[in-house]
Amino acid sequence: MRVERGRAHHAPTVVPEPVYVVEFWTNGSESERWRVVDAEDVDDVMDWARSRQLGRVLSVSIEHLDEHGTSVLRLLGPSRAPARAVRSA
Repeated sequence: MRVERGRAHHAPTVVPEPVYVVEFWTNGSESERWRVVDAEDVDDVMDWARSRQLGRVLSVSIEHLDEHGTSVLRLLGPSRAPARAVRSA
């Protein structure tokens, strides 16, 4: 891990209603994927997700739309996406 001091934003971009993606899965192939909208903040999403985790692996991401389409940016937990599908933010 490398840590750098944050830089000032060059152009402020605020997403007023972010869409979070919560995925739960077991060691097998079973998985559940949920889109969470109208959440108060990421802590609200985490409270909801942890209350439903039930021993499963948890991953929380946020949808990001840009000129390349919609990406899912992982915030917490492991990624199950194939390596070729993962883009750096």
